[in-house]
Amino acid sequence: MTDWAELDDVIDVTGREATPESVAAAHTMIELISGTSTAASDNQLIAGRNLELLRKAVCFQAVWLDAHPDVLEAMDVAGISQDGLNAQYTSAYSHLYAPLAMMCIRRLSWKKAPLRARRGNSNGVSGRSNRDSAVADDQYQWTPL
Repeated sequence: MTDWAELDDVIDVTGREATPESVAAAHTMIELISGTSTAASDNQLIAGRNLELLRKAVCFQAVWLDAHPDVLEAMDVAGISQDGLNAQYTSAYSHLYAPLAMMCIRRLSWKKAPLRARRGNSNGVSGRSNRDSAVADDQYQWTPL
């Protein structure tokens, strides 16, 4: 199995070093949040652009994990309040994932909303009129197919 990122990739992408343990944990975490695996990329089921985003996500996550060493042992919380200070996470996974890694994950092609095509006929009129109306039928010039 080929990893999406190696130690040298982390330095190239972030300019910082990460421990091998953090890179390994980052791979696992990015697999979980992305909904794919390195096995899928080994079988050439992931496009090059998406592979690059996954590589960057692993790199950012590895550096973030080194800065947050207790993230694997931390408890999941709904909110934080201490001495009048409140914090709200921007996503359900903010306490587990690096912000730049999440940016890469959101840009994966399968994480985006599907494209929607507008329906209409060749003269640009949408077919939303009353289909049982003779008046609506007669307002257009009909030609055989």
